[in-house]
Amino acid sequence: MNIYLVILLIIAIVVFANLLMFAAVRGSRGMKFDWLNTTKDGLSQPFKNEDDQLNELHKRVEDLSQTDDKKPYDQ
Repeated sequence: MNIYLVILLIIAIVVFANLLMFAAVRGSRGMKFDWLNTTKDGLSQPFKNEDDQLNELHKRVEDLSQTDDKKPYDQ
């Protein structure tokens, strides 16, 4: 009899937690979560320098390949 009570209690806790999370998400649609955006920006900052360097390198390679296409080959 005790095991059924424990299983029923676990199921009730899981269902209640899911309903609580559903209500929190539905109720927060009108709210703005600025901390979420600042966290995202903060986590992406370490990779910004590398991205900028890679973009600059990509532009340089494109420029060099375009100038190679314009040069006539001496054969």
